[in-house]
Amino acid sequence: MAIKPTAVRKAAPKKAAAAKKTAAYMFFNCDGEKSPKSKNVSYNNAVYRDLKTSRKALWEKIQEEIDAGNVHVDEANLEAAKNAVLEGNPTDASQYLQYGDIVSVDCY
Repeated sequence: MAIKPTAVRKAAPKKAAAAKKTAAYMFFNCDGEKSPKSKNVSYNNAVYRDLKTSRKALWEKIQEEIDAGNVHVDEANLEAAKNAVLEGNPTDASQYLQYGDIVSVDCY
């Protein structure tokens, strides 16, 4: 008696889910002109997601740099910079930072 091989069904390939794009932010120490050449990703290599805890960590990093004297912010603009990072668009805080910059990157 011959044994018949059973049919093997191949599973249909799964469709890849479309990647969702969200914003993430990076803080850079830089020169006064905020030139791209002065922003060193090897030195400033943290990425902050668009989450409340991440925004708080971003502000803590900026505050640390201000306290160390590496970044300057006029006292009159300090609260506006903080609000931009914690509540608004963090890149808007860059206008208040001397020797510091916040850039937005796409995160998938």
